[in-house]
Amino acid sequence: MLDEIKPTVQDSVHVQGRDIYYEYFGERQCPVMVILNGVAMETKSWYRLLSNVLPVMDVLLWDYRGQGQSTSDDAPYSVEETADHLVAILDALELDKRHVNLLGVSTGSIVVAETLRRYRNRVNRAVLSGVVLERALTFKLDSDYGIRLLRENRADLWAEGLYTKILSDRYMTEFAPVIPAMQSALIMRYKNKTHALARIIEAQSNYLWNIEQYRPQFEEVDTPMLVLAGAEDKLIPPFYQKRAAAMFPRADIKQYSDCAHIPFIENPARAFRDSMRFFLTN
Repeated sequence: MLDEIKPTVQDSVHVQGRDIYYEYFGERQCPVMVILNGVAMETKSWYRLLSNVLPVMDVLLWDYRGQGQSTSDDAPYSVEETADHLVAILDALELDKRHVNLLGVSTGSIVVAETLRRYRNRVNRAVLSGVVLERALTFKLDSDYGIRLLRENRADLWAEGLYTKILSDRYMTEFAPVIPAMQSALIMRYKNKTHALARIIEAQSNYLWNIEQYRPQFEEVDTPMLVLAGAEDKLIPPFYQKRAAAMFPRADIKQYSDCAHIPFIENPARAFRDSMRFFLTN
């Protein structure tokens, strides 16, 4: 199945000495869904799900610094620079604002918020899922613990803990036989660059710890937005996501009763359908 998915464009943008890899699917005749990864994902993480989007919308996938085929150096990262990298890709592809729709999951939703804060004139609509946009001590402590595990080369323990927080009990039960393989694939993906995972988490944690400085600017973002929250999300409980949606003047929220942190994995048909309907609304 993966061999059947072929991007029409594969390239990188070179920004401040780093290469940021991206893939574009489509012929530029449709609005585009720009998908922003979770912390441990990469472009290929979405391949099996693209049939939920193509050919109704084009798709742009990309790897953050530290992911996939992008530069994975061990120096401080930031959410702000990640938003700059996305805009560099939009510039390289010469995408019109009217056709650019951002879909961010988990870490990706934070990058979407930062992109809208500074570049909302480049975006038509946005969907955020698994989003937190506040100075949350429990989230910071959990992030610090994850960084410590990764720095001590215990990605196995980090991955084990991650999956218990991002997946619902229903999904964990139904797919119990394949969960270990999913964890192993994640560990192998970052086998020689666990530092990159630590740096991405560090950047996200630092951004959220200082986020109150940006609140007045968030409150001015008039881009239509939809927050998709899983009722069983243990990593980012729905009350965080409701508060994030309330910050923006044109944001609505939809909650999925049978999902946890990433509805696009647990109920992809519904999550992508709801997102496309929102993106394609005039």
